[in-house]
Amino acid sequence: MNITLFGNCQTKALSWYIQQLDPSFNVKWICIEIFLPNWGPEPTFKGKPINVITDSQKAKKALESSDYVIFQHIHHKKSNYRLDTIEKHVKNSKLISISSFHYDPDTGQGLPGMINRAKKNNIDIPVHKIIEKHGSKIQIIRGQSTGPTHPNVFYFLELVREICIITGWNYYPDEQYKQYLKEGYPFG
Repeated sequence: MNITLFGNCQTKALSWYIQQLDPSFNVKWICIEIFLPNWGPEPTFKGKPINVITDSQKAKKALESSDYVIFQHIHHKKSNYRLDTIEKHVKNSKLISISSFHYDPDTGQGLPGMINRAKKNNIDIPVHKIIEKHGSKIQIIRGQSTGPTHPNVFYFLELVREICIITGWNYYPDEQYKQYLKEGYPFG
């Protein structure tokens, strides 16, 4: 099973979680252009191994051979990896769109924008639905004082659960799920 992901740091971490579902999965994360000069090309993320693609030709081949492509909609000014261009390279792939998490539960900031983008882009797994369903279990880890907020491990586990529902993949056994909650990868 070939699975390719692209988007922000959330999809890089998500690629590790998807790989843990089944060792036979061939999971790759495409580093989009805006992350190339930073943390994107590193073959790890927060200490976990990630199969990263930085070359556009290798990315194209990965997309063409993918059974599933899990992605975030990227603004056209930030990347060439957008739905309209990706659709040209995926013939037999199932596309699964996920939201980008931009939310502060203390203020509610970000939620209206996520809801609007989910509707506008017809997102398959919108973050706001996970937030509505699980409420206070979805917590954030703050970056630098002016930096972004990041979702906690519970969010990632629920996102994987939603992906498993769409794909029919088996979800983690209880012990593995509890272990991941304890580890708190990647942001706590």
